[in-house]
Amino acid sequence: MSDALETGLRHRLRRAVRRSESQHGQLRALLAEIEAPLRAGTRVVAADLVARLRDALQAHFELEDQTLFPALHGLRPEVGAPIEVLSREHAEFLDELAGASGCDRDAFLRLREALGDHERREEQLLESVVGAGDPRVA
Repeated sequence: MSDALETGLRHRLRRAVRRSESQHGQLRALLAEIEAPLRAGTRVVAADLVARLRDALQAHFELEDQTLFPALHGLRPEVGAPIEVLSREHAEFLDELAGASGCDRDAFLRLREALGDHERREEQLLESVVGAGDPRVA
């Protein structure tokens, strides 16, 4: 790989990681906002909150699928299989929320747990590439 291409990938990766981390924080806050009324006894989360979650997830997944994951794959082609799984899950999450007119407590808790697991695996993937002291990414 040429030095210019590698430098460009490193730059895209650093920028995408910062944006992704910021979005993860925003998504966690939105999930907490949705969870609060469910914990207080509300049986169904309103459609507008579910729509906000869906829109936020779609924007986040686009960043990962179009910028973060290609940069990771460009620097470490061997991470292609885990990236494919994560991208496929993005589509599954969005499909699950498409057209939802609300979300009951159990469905929300399952979704939140699945999203948490998904985020942990993304962070582990990032750590395996970025956090491993790879001089190509630093």
